[in-house]
Amino acid sequence: MSAPLDPRLSRALGQGAPTGAWFLHGDAIRLRDEAAQQLVEAAVDPATRDFNYDQFRAEDVTEEQLAATLAMPPMMAERRVVYLRDVERLRTKARAVLQRVAAAPPADLALIVTARIPKGSRAAFYRDLRKACRTLEWRTPREAEIPGWIHHRARTRWKLDLSPPAAQWIAGAVGSDLSTLDAELEKLASLPADRRTDADIRDIVPRTHRIDRWRWLNLVASRDYRGALRELENVLTSERGVGLVAGLVEHHLLLGLALDVGLAGLRAALSETGRGYLSWKANTYAKQARAWTVHELDHALRALHRADRHLKSGRGDHAALAELLLELGQAKGAGR
Repeated sequence: MSAPLDPRLSRALGQGAPTGAWFLHGDAIRLRDEAAQQLVEAAVDPATRDFNYDQFRAEDVTEEQLAATLAMPPMMAERRVVYLRDVERLRTKARAVLQRVAAAPPADLALIVTARIPKGSRAAFYRDLRKACRTLEWRTPREAEIPGWIHHRARTRWKLDLSPPAAQWIAGAVGSDLSTLDAELEKLASLPADRRTDADIRDIVPRTHRIDRWRWLNLVASRDYRGALRELENVLTSERGVGLVAGLVEHHLLLGLALDVGLAGLRAALSETGRGYLSWKANTYAKQARAWTVHELDHALRALHRADRHLKSGRGDHAALAELLLELGQAKGAGR
């Protein structure tokens, strides 16, 4: 199954075959490399591919070999294509060659470079590549956006119409590594259509934790505080209290937005604010919002703010969250 172009590549390639230097980086290696290969296929002339396309792994290429390849003119074609993978492993002298060519690439060269930049690195090498090249980054979405990313990726890449609960199940089972998630989606796409039900997905992608963060957030947002309290110890086996409170704050803010502008307004706001990965759950937010009033949401947000302060002052996760749930439950019982 051929992959559709990343929207950013579609815009760039709408201007013709890629030339110049391209720098693709990020932690989602599988997705990054898929985009790099798409650039290669768009740039190379199939009839002269054997003469005009070179691919190297950075740890295998020497300074001399890289310099000679980048200096070679195309043969019987408009351009040469050089794909250099994982340049974080490139030797010092070869880095200098790459930087020099990337800063002023020949008009008949398409240079495609990939990297996984070490966390916290401030090396001038990466800064210079970002500045010299056309740069695209594959960044892991925030925790709250992972099920939405799965839902979108399944539909656009693998032609899978996953239900929101199935996307949430996969997120809880697999985690947030995009390459691993994409591999699971590819596995599901290889199955016959009648074996992709939600029940099948739960069997094929078993979850190691009893409850994931999204199901727990839904319990709280649905005002099932007893259920959330029962599952608190289980969710804390894989999550930290500060992260759960941050997720609850965002969730309750979206409930308030749904209460104020309705489902259509919520969808529009998510799109306009760059939170499209949350639109998969817009119906859920709108449904949950019916159980709340503006006053109750204001009270819940103030309680969440206190819980956040307690957690950051060193109070234990279980104690702080249990107190939060009890406070929210008492406010509900009092009809606030």
